[in-house]
Amino acid sequence: MPAPSAISFRFFVAFGLLCMLAGSGFLLLIFGPTSYAQVQELGRHTYHEGGYRYLPLAVTPSSYQLLRYGLVAVALGSFGGLVALSSNHTTAFRREAQLFRQECYQAWVTLGSVWQQLPRLEKLIACGLLALILAVRVWYLINYVLGTDEVASYDYFVRPGLLTISCFYPIPNNHLLFNFTCWPLTFFTDNTRLVMRLPTFAASMAGTTFGYLLLLRWSNFRVATLATGLFSLLPLSLYYAVAGRGYFLQLTLLLLAFFAALAVLRSRTYQRLGWAVFIATSILGFYAIPTFLYPFVSLALGLLLGLGWQRRWAELRQLALASCIVGVVTALLYWPVICVSGLQQLIGNRYVATMSDTAFWPQYLKYLRILADMLAGNGRVGMVAGGGLLVLGPVCIWLLPRPRQLLAMLAWLLLLLPLPLMAFQQVQVPARALLYTSFLGCVLGSLVATFFLDRLRLPARWQLALGLLVVAAYGGYQFRRQLAPHQDEVREHNQMQAAYAWLTQQSNPRVLLAAPDYELYFRHYTQQEHRPMLLHTTPAPGQVYNFTVQRQGADSLPAWALPPFYFPVYRNNFVVIYARARN
Repeated sequence: MPAPSAISFRFFVAFGLLCMLAGSGFLLLIFGPTSYAQVQELGRHTYHEGGYRYLPLAVTPSSYQLLRYGLVAVALGSFGGLVALSSNHTTAFRREAQLFRQECYQAWVTLGSVWQQLPRLEKLIACGLLALILAVRVWYLINYVLGTDEVASYDYFVRPGLLTISCFYPIPNNHLLFNFTCWPLTFFTDNTRLVMRLPTFAASMAGTTFGYLLLLRWSNFRVATLATGLFSLLPLSLYYAVAGRGYFLQLTLLLLAFFAALAVLRSRTYQRLGWAVFIATSILGFYAIPTFLYPFVSLALGLLLGLGWQRRWAELRQLALASCIVGVVTALLYWPVICVSGLQQLIGNRYVATMSDTAFWPQYLKYLRILADMLAGNGRVGMVAGGGLLVLGPVCIWLLPRPRQLLAMLAWLLLLLPLPLMAFQQVQVPARALLYTSFLGCVLGSLVATFFLDRLRLPARWQLALGLLVVAAYGGYQFRRQLAPHQDEVREHNQMQAAYAWLTQQSNPRVLLAAPDYELYFRHYTQQEHRPMLLHTTPAPGQVYNFTVQRQGADSLPAWALPPFYFPVYRNNFVVIYARARN
């Protein structure tokens, strides 16, 4: 195999053009046959955010025409560029393609040999661990109630189809890549649980398996088993391994990008494959959820520092090219969102809104404690273990054997960098967007723990037994801790369904809703059942409502909802349904 410096500029140009062609071609399949009138219909789609709303679209006839013609121009230009490259540099083009195929084959063989070389006992332990993870995730898949975000994603994006997913962005729930993967299932079933959760479940099992194998390749069996077991049994990991939101899909893409960056830094055998995987998975990661910015910046900085430390100055240009390709193709994929919904809808995410100095800094430490609790499943463990790894990480990494140092350093960098980035932006990023830090914390902690156990001369079999005991104990503790909240959610959901069933038994119910979750789920139920029930969240002029749903224990009711105009007819632990008095 040639040295990394032998990768030509043409390789990056060709791969970038291929990504541009794939992105523009995909979007043309959607927008090529779509008229402006069809796009305008999106402005009449109802979504829920503090009530039922409609999005004022930013699209105009001229901007939509520019989008369509622009996509055609990008597709033709990319295709023409690839043809020109292959025609003018036929020998070099074929050589790069051949070397890339060889690297792919070699990587596949190497990954397979990692598994084949494991002793029989270790194979049995690995299969047992993955079977346990599979069983727990299946239980979560079946038993955990559908969350509000899953229902919203299904109703407002997945169910309407490709056009809506690709450009309708009223709320940040439209995680485009994930919703695209869910959409084909709507042809086979209207079961929301299956449509929204099967793609996540498949991505999580694939990501866990590949992540385990890659950890075996870059560390050892004890590290891979301990890190995978601990992370996979954390509450946040378990929930997003089945919840239809796309965070585990993004994590899987990040793992591939992480190990691709590691290959670029450490192995001269997989340079083309490493850069290609880094570029492709980064593009898809951004298209999955825009918060991929945090791990991408960390990985790019890790590559910059690593290449600079190794004095591979020429390859810094390759990093710049790769970053440019990721940025340009990501912008291309989000162009329809900007055109139709508006740039502000894309970047104005209220979950990561900038806070003032007086609001952000007094809450920062409290936010970090909450974050540690969610990411580690326990606030004290998260603060102590996470803080210890962040502060003592460089010293521990320096003590590690040289083959493990680069893996540990890159993991530490991705664990650390979100903190100064959030402080600089003055935002409180939700824990789900930082799920990857849980995995990398488990990897770094496992590397450090096994190193110190080796220094204590504890036999490997006892280390493995101790690691499995820790995984089983912490997993059991977390499962027991989550059982009571889960049962509360089930009871709440059952009461909501019972309230809806009671309303459907009434004659021609016209309902005014003033309970946020009920507003979302009741509309979802009526759509699933194709039931013509009038549901409003704000009173319409001249409309008479024979029922209103109000939150239990609301501070005050509207004057018109009080006796003698309305009186309570149904209640549960969360809402009261009032019926209109008959004249």
